Amino acid sequence: MNKSHLDNILENAAHFSLHSSAWKIILPMLLVDKFVLDKSDALIERFGLQRSESDVLIALYFNNNVLSPTQLYEAILFSSGGMTKVLKRLEEKKLITRVPSTNDRRSLLVHLEEKGETLIKSFLVEVAELHSQLLSFLEEDEKRVIEKAFKKLAYALLVDEA
Repeated sequence: MNKSHLDNILENAAHFSLHSSAWKIILPMLLVDKFVLDKSDALIERFGLQRSESDVLIALYFNNNVLSPTQLYEAILFSSGGMTKVLKRLEEKKLITRVPSTNDRRSLLVHLEEKGETLIKSFLVEVAELHSQLLSFLEEDEKRVIEKAFKKLAYALLVDEA
C-alpha cells in the first residue's frame, strides 16, 4: 500500500467517528490484521493446512494435546458444523485421533498425534520468526505497550464471564 493512500485513509476515517477516537485505533488494527493474516495464510498453505486446521492443532498443542470437541469450540472461533469437517480432515491426515473419554465412554476426546505435534511445532517456529520480522521496527518498550493494550482488549472482548 502506498503511504499517501494509507495516510488518506487514516486521516479521513476520523470524519466517521466525530465523537470517538476508536476509528483511529480500530482501522490501523484491521489493516495490520489483514496484512498479518495474509502472510500467515501463505505459511499455513506451505504446511499443507487450512487456517481452521492450524487453529485446531494450535489449540490442542497449547492445551496438553487433548480437548473435547466442546473445549475446542471454546478455544477457537468457528461453528460446530465446521468443526466436524475440520476434525475429519485432520484425522485423514493422521494429525489427530478421536479417543474415548475415560470419564464418559460415550464422548470422544480429540488427541493431537505425534505427527500433528511435530507439524505444529515447526509451523509455530516459522510463525514466530515471521511475527518477529513484522515487529522488528518497533522498540522493545513500544512492543510492551502494544502487548499490554491488546491483551487487555482481548480479555475484555473475547473472554466469557462464566
